[in-house]
Formats: sequence, structure tokens, C-alpha cells
Amino acid sequence: MNMHAIEKEIEAADRAINESDFEVVSNSYAQDATLVVRPGLLANGRQEIREAYQRISDYFNGSLEVSQGDVLVVEAGDTALVLAKTFVKSPKKLDSEYPSERDAIYVYRKEENGRWLCAIDNSYGLELLRQLDT
Repeated sequence: MNMHAIEKEIEAADRAINESDFEVVSNSYAQDATLVVRPGLLANGRQEIREAYQRISDYFNGSLEVSQGDVLVVEAGDTALVLAKTFVKSPKKLDSEYPSERDAIYVYRKEENGRWLCAIDNSYGLELLRQLDT
């Protein structure tokens, strides 16, 4: 089965995160995108997202390794819902308070040039609802 264009975009973004290339990472987002940095903290727009990834990398002592397991893309016109099993590892920070295996929810939007860009990045998925109870 062929890989969906969004899966290729996610793979390229993960590679850029792992290589600490935050300029490439931020360019995989729509101009008005939102990133859930952690429950209760959002980054809005490419510049904030780029800065957030730098802080995230610092939190993980520069050893962040992100990858995806199963990915499901549900497309409707120029919008797509993406459900993914996301894995976050960090050999130099083993005591993170955040889960290393996540059920991520992403929203992608197809640009006029045909490229899919992330509009909403929520690697915590439904975990955000559980945070409301605490």
C-alpha cells in the first residue's frame, strides 16, 4: 500500500525534529497552526512553534527521538484528520513526566500548491480530556 502524502510529511517532520532542524520542522506547519506543547500550553503560528521545539529539545537534553507507528488518515476535501501512534524517546532524559507512547490527533490542511501542512498538532490526543479532571 502506498504511503499517503501526509504520512510522508509527518516522516519528514519527525526526521527534522530528531536532527534538531527546527526551521524545517516549523515549515511543516500552516502559518496559523497550533501545537499542543503540553497539556495547558499551546504554541500558535510558525515562530512560536519553532521556539517551542527548541524548548522541547532542551527539556529532553537534545536527545529527542520521535517516530510514528500506525497512522490513519481520514480525508475530506482539503482537510484531513490524522490518528497516529506516536513514540517519544530520549536517551538523555529518562525521567520525563509525559508519556513516551501517545495516541496523537493531528489536523492537516492541503495548501493551494497541493502540499499538506499541519494545522493542529496534538500528540497528547484524548489525554487532554483526562487533564481536565485534575
